[in-house]
Amino acid sequence: MLMPIAALLLYLSLLSSIASADVLPTTPDQIGVPPVTLRFCYEDKQLLPYYAGNSAAVPELAGATIEHLTRAAYEAGISLELVRMPWLRCLQQLEDNSVDALVAAYDESRAHFTRYPVTAEGTPDPTLAINQLGLCLAYRYDNMLPDKITSNLSITVSRPLGYRPIPFPANTVLVPAHSPEQALELVVSGRVDATTVLCELNGIKAQEQHLNQLPVLIMYPPLYQSDGYLMLSQAFYEHYPQYAAQLWQALPQTLDKSRYLQYLNYPFPH
Repeated sequence: MLMPIAALLLYLSLLSSIASADVLPTTPDQIGVPPVTLRFCYEDKQLLPYYAGNSAAVPELAGATIEHLTRAAYEAGISLELVRMPWLRCLQQLEDNSVDALVAAYDESRAHFTRYPVTAEGTPDPTLAINQLGLCLAYRYDNMLPDKITSNLSITVSRPLGYRPIPFPANTVLVPAHSPEQALELVVSGRVDATTVLCELNGIKAQEQHLNQLPVLIMYPPLYQSDGYLMLSQAFYEHYPQYAAQLWQALPQTLDKSRYLQYLNYPFPH
């Protein structure tokens, strides 16, 4: 009788162990959920080809930058949470660590609260930028803007509030606008001489398709060229430096230049 009882006790012990294993909490890695979430903030106004849609909601076709960042986050093993709000509020929330990241050009005034990929010398590393752009002046076809600039005459340029300063021709007077669309409307209506528009994208000459339907001309070469960096909050970088490095490294590897160009024709034809 001793052997059967011992065997029964061993069997019951094994059953208990299996049952306990079934109710133990599963770790994120076991169920395929990344252990780290990046809270990415971007503006709630459409800015093609980077962001699509004019609201706090994230549309299904969210924009080339969102698709690009989603792929890079996946490669880095990071979960992505998207938050849309006015651009200046994104900057404020990055500074107080309420969000983890945004895309912006390097600016010395933001350096104290942002972390970005750097070279061995400590300067921003363009090889790890998320994208590159060139800005040109767009002006109404009957506005003699090139002649005004050549003659060093005063010109008015509309630009959205919160956008970082860039070098303009001498005697430029800036006129604030609430959005890129409003800035362009001021040009078309003749109330200002020009505004800045995208004219180069990741080294390729490009512009939004709707500009071809407006009475405006684009002044080449680009007035300004810039690299966009995935700027991280101090808190995120300090907590997850290895994920930050993996994410920055994944960005150039997941860049699809053609997808950025396709979003210049958004909304896509059915």
